Amino acid sequence: MNRIIRTFLACLSLTFAGCGADKGPNGPDWDNIPKPDKPEESEPTVVMITPTTNIAEPGSSIKNLQYYPGMQINVADKTFTSRLEEVAAAGFKYVELKFKHSYGLKDKSDDTISSTFASMQRALEVKGITVWSIHLPYEDKTWTNISGSESVRTQSVDYLLRVLRHCVENFTTCKNYVLHASKSVSSNATAVSQAHESLDTMLPIAKQYGVRLCVENLVGSFCYTKEDLNAVITPYSDGFATFDIGHANCKGYDVVEYLIHIGRRLGTVHIHDTIYKSGNDSHMLVGTGDIATKNHRWGEIYKTLLVNNGYRGVFMFEPKDDQKAVDVMATYEEIVRDYLSLP
Repeated sequence: MNRIIRTFLACLSLTFAGCGADKGPNGPDWDNIPKPDKPEESEPTVVMITPTTNIAEPGSSIKNLQYYPGMQINVADKTFTSRLEEVAAAGFKYVELKFKHSYGLKDKSDDTISSTFASMQRALEVKGITVWSIHLPYEDKTWTNISGSESVRTQSVDYLLRVLRHCVENFTTCKNYVLHASKSVSSNATAVSQAHESLDTMLPIAKQYGVRLCVENLVGSFCYTKEDLNAVITPYSDGFATFDIGHANCKGYDVVEYLIHIGRRLGTVHIHDTIYKSGNDSHMLVGTGDIATKNHRWGEIYKTLLVNNGYRGVFMFEPKDDQKAVDVMATYEEIVRDYLSLP
C-alpha cells in the first residue's frame, strides 16, 4: 500500500511539474512576443466657426475652434477687381468692404449706387466671397457733430442711412456695419450727446434692416478711450463695438484688457499691427509691429476673443492697400499656430 501511495505522489509531482513547463527554457519567450499595435492618435478635428452675429454662451468650449480669416478691400480703389482676384487666390472666403472717401457716393444717383453695388456683389459671388462687414464712408464722421451744427449732423446721418439702405439691398449677407466717430471734437461730453442723438435715429433703422452698427475705437481725440466707447454704446441694447487692435496698441492700451472691457458687446474686429504708444495708425503686417512683444502674444488675443468675448465672427484683417493678400494669410496661419501652442 505504501508503495502504491509513493508511486501516486510521484506521478502527481511530475504532472504539476509539467504544468509549469512553459516557464522553463523550452517555453514561450514572453518578453519577445509581438504586442498588438496601438491605434494611432488622430489629429484633433479643426472646427472652423461659421461666422455669426450670435454670441457664444459663457463657459462654452473652444476646443479645436478656429476663426475664418477675412480681409478688408477698399472699394474706392480702381483696382477693386484685381484685388478681389488676389484675395480669393490667397484663400480668403470673407471680406470687409471699405468705403473710403465715400467712393463718390454723395454725387451719385440712387440708381447708379444700386447698380454699382449690384455689380460688386456679382463679382464677389463669382469668386465665392462673402461680405462679413462694411465700413461705412468714414470721411463723413459728423454724426458726432464735430462742427457743432445740428444741420451738419442730421445731413451726415441721412447720408449714412442712404448708403446703409443700398448696402442692405445689395450685400444681403452683411450684418455688421462699421462706424467712425469724429477724429477731433471740442468737448467729449458734447460729442457723446450728439452721438446719442444720431444713434437714436440710426439704430432703430439698422434693427429694422436686421443689421448691426458697430462703433470703432479710433486713434483721434474721440472714441479712442475705453470710456468714450463705453459712453457711446452702452445705453443701447443693440449698440456694438468694432475693436481695432492696432488702434488700441498705438494709443498705449493693453489690448486684452480693452477686449475684456468691451466684453460681449463686440460686433467685429480689425486686425493689424502698430507700434506701442506711437499714436501712428500704421496698419503694419502682423509681426512687423510690436503688439506681440510690447503687449500680448497674438495667440493670447485670439484666445481672448474666443473665451472672454464669445466672439464667433470673422477674424478680419485691415491691411494697407499695397500689402499682399498671400502675406496677410501667412500671418493668420502664424497666429493660429501660436494660439494652438498655448497651454
